[in-house]
Amino acid sequence: MSNVTAIQPAQQPAPSARFKITVELDGFPVEIEAEGKADSLKTLIERLKTIGAQPPQAKASAKPAGGVPVCPIHNKPMKASQKPGTFFCPRRLDDGSYCREKA
Repeated sequence: MSNVTAIQPAQQPAPSARFKITVELDGFPVEIEAEGKADSLKTLIERLKTIGAQPPQAKASAKPAGGVPVCPIHNKPMKASQKPGTFFCPRRLDDGSYCREKA
């Protein structure tokens, strides 16, 4: 007779995945977080499509093909800063102050 009890490995459920889905519904951005298996993700996406949800539209890049960003206020190319890889708008605003846009 032994006082030792064998430990049985616990049956753990398979880990589920976490999903974060961003959609537009009637023009409004909506972020949904869910947890489950891949088939539940597919079901969720099908339900979202059914109610008219759409993937978000990619935003237009502020950098034209030349790689120089454009000021969103003045729609003019920005000037390279002394800090490599950064740009600023050298134009003035209507009140006489310099534009604060940076990229």
